[in-house]
Amino acid sequence: MNSSHYSANATFIGPPPTFHQILAITLMTIKIILNSIGLILNCFLLYMIVQNYQKLHKTFSILLTYTLINDCLISVTLLLTIKRIIQCHETLAMVFFGPCTYISTSFCHVLDAVHLHALQNWILSQILLIGFRTAMLSSAQSFLSVKRTIFFCVLAWLPGLVSLVLHVTYKFSRPRLLELIHRCYDEDFSYSYISGYESFYNSPLPFTIVMLLVPNVPHYFLAYCFRHKQNHDLKRRTMSTSTLRMHTTLRKVSTMKAFLPLFLLADVLIYFFCQLEVLPPQFIEYFLGTISSSINILNPVIAICCFRPYRKMFKEYYRLILSKLSAHPKVMFSEGSSDEVVNL
Repeated sequence: MNSSHYSANATFIGPPPTFHQILAITLMTIKIILNSIGLILNCFLLYMIVQNYQKLHKTFSILLTYTLINDCLISVTLLLTIKRIIQCHETLAMVFFGPCTYISTSFCHVLDAVHLHALQNWILSQILLIGFRTAMLSSAQSFLSVKRTIFFCVLAWLPGLVSLVLHVTYKFSRPRLLELIHRCYDEDFSYSYISGYESFYNSPLPFTIVMLLVPNVPHYFLAYCFRHKQNHDLKRRTMSTSTLRMHTTLRKVSTMKAFLPLFLLADVLIYFFCQLEVLPPQFIEYFLGTISSSINILNPVIAICCFRPYRKMFKEYYRLILSKLSAHPKVMFSEGSSDEVVNL
């Protein structure tokens, strides 16, 4: 009797979870779900592009593939690390809980550096995409070729590579990092898989923030040029109903795509204002990475829903899956114009 009484009561030993713990776990779960869904969608769209590359607009497909690879890297590195971000004055630490901990803390630190590298590449890939759409409405169409597109992708990849090297080669003292964190937190992190930056000002973080903020200027400048060029064409030309519908759809797509970098910009501003101690450090722990995780879902969804060839491929693959399940004849992707990606 007594033993069963004590074993029953043992289940309830310990304080109940605090609001801080519940909120942190909830937001981390949301982040994992968003990145898991985003990874599936991006991999599926990549598969469709690879399988049907010869039937698509090659230049645009290369640019979209570059963006999707960065999306996949962002999701994979976040799912492998699953980190809790802790800020104490100028110190920033990451406590890792993901599968990377089965290897080592150093491996987790490298994956986190790759995550930042992919974020920088992603914002630069958006500049390439909006630049492509602007060029397609102007006389610069002849300048767009597969070789030049690959060259611009490599060029956009280099600044992120510099940041990656800086983060991977950054050295920190674990005892010193724990000592700095304990100025703000009473928790015991001595048994945690932890890495970070002892001082914001003596780390690669300022360079990373600049690389995430500055590209927004040319991105929105090109978005303005695209909108101005499109309005000019609509006023100057007499267009058919189909062409007018194409421009209307393209305007909606470009507006949606233009808003995507704002999700990443929100993360950067949260960290920046927390570093200046304008916002409490809990904002970093709760919201950093949660807002920008929406990008990984929205980017492939916009491509699949709004661009005709990708929408057509999605429908055909959906019918193919249904035909396999219901034993109907296979329905394959039909040959179409490579200009559909521009003409929607």
